Amino acid sequence: MHDETHLLEVAAADREAFVLCLALGTLEAVRGGSWPLEAGIWALSRPVFLQPLASGGVAPEVVAELGAADELEALARLSGRPAADARLDRIIAAVGSRLSDLKERSWYARWAERPAA
Repeated sequence: MHDETHLLEVAAADREAFVLCLALGTLEAVRGGSWPLEAGIWALSRPVFLQPLASGGVAPEVVAELGAADELEALARLSGRPAADARLDRIIAAVGSRLSDLKERSWYARWAERPAA
């Protein structure tokens, strides 16, 4: 059985737009119920995802908002889903606002086959 692994290559100049679009889609999926609140923890707030963003050209305020996505599930348990939805809306607004501020309205990415180890 051959398990291919691919890398998604994103041009450095396009990194912020790509990440913002990825985050916005994920957040909207959570808000719409297609994905659970836990997606904030395992998709957006993982240090392996956030740390390179913080040093790689993504606005610090957006990185902070994405980092707060790990609180959504706990907030829902402690204060109810409306509280989590309110926080989710603030994160979506911050990501959307930054995306609107970008001069470039597109990004370039391509799949590359990862060499076998």
